[in-house]
Amino acid sequence: MLILSADFIPDKVSLQVGQVSDRDVIAPRTISYVDPVKTRQLEAEVLASVPNVYDLDVSVMAKAEENLAGIFRAARTVMADKNLNTADQRADKLHTFLPVPLSTSAVTGLVSLDETGLAKTEEYTRNILRKYFQRGIREDDLDMARKQVALDAEELGLGANAEAAVASIAQTLLRPNYILNVRETDKRKQAALASIEPVRVTVKKGQVLVRQGDIVTSEQIHAMEELGLYAGHVNELRIFGLAIFVITVMVIVLGYLYKFAPRIYQNDLYLVLLGLIVLVSLLLGKAAHYYSDFAAPLAAGALLTAILIDTRLGLMVSIALSMLFGVIVDHDLRAVAVALIGSMAGVYSVSKMPHGYSLARTGLWIAAINFLVVSSTGFIQQVDNIHVLTQGLLGVISGIASAVITTGLLPYLEHTFNITTPIKLLDLARPNHPLLQRLLLDAPGTYHHSILVGNLAETAADLVGADAVLARVGAYYHDIGKIRRPYFFVENQVGAENPHDKIAPTLSTLIVTSHIKDGVELCRDYKLPQCVIDIVQQHHGTTLVSYFYKRATENEHGDCIIEADFRYEGPRPQTKEAALVMLADACEAAVRSLSKPNVNRIEATVRKIIRERLYDGQLDECNLTLRELNVIGDVFIRVLSSVFHKRIEYSDVKGLREEKTKNGNNNKQSSREDELYPADGANGNSCIK
Repeated sequence: MLILSADFIPDKVSLQVGQVSDRDVIAPRTISYVDPVKTRQLEAEVLASVPNVYDLDVSVMAKAEENLAGIFRAARTVMADKNLNTADQRADKLHTFLPVPLSTSAVTGLVSLDETGLAKTEEYTRNILRKYFQRGIREDDLDMARKQVALDAEELGLGANAEAAVASIAQTLLRPNYILNVRETDKRKQAALASIEPVRVTVKKGQVLVRQGDIVTSEQIHAMEELGLYAGHVNELRIFGLAIFVITVMVIVLGYLYKFAPRIYQNDLYLVLLGLIVLVSLLLGKAAHYYSDFAAPLAAGALLTAILIDTRLGLMVSIALSMLFGVIVDHDLRAVAVALIGSMAGVYSVSKMPHGYSLARTGLWIAAINFLVVSSTGFIQQVDNIHVLTQGLLGVISGIASAVITTGLLPYLEHTFNITTPIKLLDLARPNHPLLQRLLLDAPGTYHHSILVGNLAETAADLVGADAVLARVGAYYHDIGKIRRPYFFVENQVGAENPHDKIAPTLSTLIVTSHIKDGVELCRDYKLPQCVIDIVQQHHGTTLVSYFYKRATENEHGDCIIEADFRYEGPRPQTKEAALVMLADACEAAVRSLSKPNVNRIEATVRKIIRERLYDGQLDECNLTLRELNVIGDVFIRVLSSVFHKRIEYSDVKGLREEKTKNGNNNKQSSREDELYPADGANGNSCIK
C-alpha cells in the first residue's frame, strides 16, 4: 500500500495565486479533470448564443392608438372652446383633458395648431407609431426607438411646433410590444447547457505545471489541487479505492493458494517469502517507473516465485504483480502488457527445463518477448518509430535485468528461508563436489553404486511425478556415511577379507546401520539442504538387516534375539523421492549380487524387493500409489537389464592359435570374429562377467 500510494501522498506545495514560484512543480502522473473556469466560460458563451424568445403584444399598439386619438380629441375640444382666449389658458385646459401626460413642448405645439395642422400632426404621429410597432419594440430597444422618432419628426417639415408635438407624443406613446417569454427562453437555455460537455484538461505525467520564477495562476493552483499536490492535499477517496483494489488482489492470490496449493498456504515461511518477493518486485518497479515503465524488471518476482516456491504460483504472481504495477504506471496498458507477458514468458522458460535451467537463457527469452510486445503495442498506438525502438531496447534491458536480479537474490533467499532449488541441487550433483570427491576416493564401490541408484531414481521420478533432480542428488549422497568405515561394506572390499566374518552379528549390525547417522552428520558438516539429509536418513526406513539377523538366529538361541535390534532406526520414507531412493538402492544391490543375471531373474528380484518393502510397511508414509509402484518396477527392470546385460566371455586368442598350430591348421587361419562367434553357436553358453 505504501509503495503504490506514494504518488497519492505527495510533497506539500504551498503556493498562492500571484506568488512567484520558488520551484518547478511537475505532474507525478497523467490526469484528466474538469476545469470549472473554462467550463463556466463555455456555458456563458452558449447562453449568450441562445436568442431570447419574445411574444408580440398587439394590445400595446391598440392602446397607443387609443391614447393618440384621445390626445387629439382633447386638443380639438380645447380649440373649439371660445372662452379660452390665450395660449396659456388653452394649454392649461388641454393638460386636464389629456389621457396621458405630455411634455410642455408637446402641449404648446398642439394648442398652436389649427384644425388642418392637428389633422396632419395626428396622421404623421399615427404613421410613425405604426411603423415602429410593426417592426417590434423590445425593452432594450425602447430608448433607441424614441431617439429615432425625434429624428423622423424633424424630417416631416411641419414646422417646429408640429414636429415637437409629433416627437413628444410618439415618444410618450411608444411602449415595448415584444414581451420577453422568460419561461420559454430559460427552457431553451437549459437545453443548450445540457448539450455541452464540461471542459476537461489533461495533464501528462512529467509535464511542468509551474516553472521556477513564474507567477502562479488560479488555473495552475487548480491543477495542483486535482493532482493532490497543493498544500499537502490527500485524496482520501483514491486511497480508499487503492486499498480495496490491493485487498481484492491479495484475496484472489490467497484464495488460489487455499484451493489449489494448500501446502504453500499452510506454510508460514512460504507466505512470508511470497510477500517479500512481491514487496521487492514493486520497489524495483517503482524505482524503474521514474526512468521508464518499460525498464521495470518485474519478471524477477515471477521468476523467484517459480523457482523458490511453485511454477504455477509464479504465473499467478505474474498476474498479480502486473495488476499492482498498473497502479504505479497510472494504468498504462502497454506497460502492464509488457510486465505481464514478459513475466509469464520467464516462468514458462524455467518450467520447461525440469533438470535445471539457465537464467541467462531465461533473461534473453524475456528480453526478446519484451521487445516484441513493446514494438507491437507501439505500432498499434501509432507511436513514433524512434520511440518504439527506444522503448523496445528498454524492454530488453528489463528482461536481462530480471535474470541478473534473480541470480543475485536467489542464493540469499535460499539460505534465509532454507529452500533448495534445482540450481542448488545441480551444484550438489557435480562430480567435483568435495563430499562426492571423498566418496569416490574413500569408497569407490559405494560411489559407483550411488551413481547407478541415482540414474534409477531419476528415471522413475519423471514417470511418477516426483522431483527428478532431488531424487538423483539424494541417491548420490544416500550412502555418504560409508566413507567413515568403507571396508565394512561389500562393494568396497574388492576381494579383500570381509571384517564381518570376525565380529558378532550384533556389532556388524551396529556398524552397518551407523552409516545413516554418519551420513547425516557429514551432510550437515557440508551444509547440504535438509531435503537431501531427509533422504539420507530415510532411505533404509526401519528395514531389517536380514543377513546379520539370520546369522544371529543361527548362532544364538532364538529367544535371545530381538528383531528390533537388527532394524534401522528410520524414519520411514516420507516423500516419493526418499521412497524411490530406498527401492533403487535395494534393487541395484540385489541385482548386482546375482551370479547369472538375466531379464527374468532381474524382474523377479525387483518385484520381490518392492513387494517386501510394501508388505513391511516401509511405503506407508509416502504418497506412492500401487500403480506408481508398478511403473517404478518396470523402469528399474528396464534400466537394470540394460546395465547387467549378458556379455560375451572373451577367450584366449593366443591359446587358440597355438592349439590350431598343433593340429596342423595353420593354413586355415580364422578371423577373430569367427573364433568368438562361431556359426554353430558353440559359444552360446558363455557366461556373463
